[in-house]
Amino acid sequence: MLKRLFNYALLLSLPFSAFFVGCQKDTSTTSTDVTDYVDETVYRLQGEGNLGRFGCYELVFPVSIQFPDSTVSEVGDYDALIEAVKAWKEANPDVHAMPAFVFPIDLLNEDGEVITVNSKEELKALAMACGGNYFGHHPGHGGQHGSHGHSGNCTPCFEINFPVTVEFPDGTTAEAADQQALKTLAHDWHEANPGVQGRPEIVFPIDVTMTADDSVVTVNSKEELKTLRESCN
Repeated sequence: MLKRLFNYALLLSLPFSAFFVGCQKDTSTTSTDVTDYVDETVYRLQGEGNLGRFGCYELVFPVSIQFPDSTVSEVGDYDALIEAVKAWKEANPDVHAMPAFVFPIDLLNEDGEVITVNSKEELKALAMACGGNYFGHHPGHGGQHGSHGHSGNCTPCFEINFPVTVEFPDGTTAEAADQQALKTLAHDWHEANPGVQGRPEIVFPIDVTMTADDSVVTVNSKEELKTLRESCN
């Protein structure tokens, strides 16, 4: 009798065990889906403008991104971008569309110029202007890389140490205390000088901190900045 009851209890437990294992598998799949979504999102955002260590330009944060449900999030760096995308995907697991930049955005090119980009079309034109140095095909990077694991390797290999001095096309200068101030100076100058050719640019020398070891490097010219960026790849 006891043996029969034991067998009956065992049979009853099997569906619950299978349900528990199934739930564990589903949770793992969801986690993988979120990670893949974050990787693909960051990869596509950087690829659109040839941005980051595998491209020609660096984002000047903060930037805003708009999600498929029209919500907007402002982020102050790549870590915050990754966290915002991860949180949104976890809350919207069935949505596969990707977020996009809210324009205007600002980029820093290899010459230290601050470029205000007002549309996706302008961003595409800048990406094409890199010539053969296309995102994912950077010489020295070893050819095209995919999105898998990209969010873990998307940050620049150095960060500019603020404050920096910015020179405008008319020869005037101003000091930027941080990236937000750099964006504001560039936008304010363009609004006050519509139609004037040229871009605001950082005055050298500048100091940068290498993210790999926190060492500080002095960059004395546009040529040195370009060489440093190329060494990141």
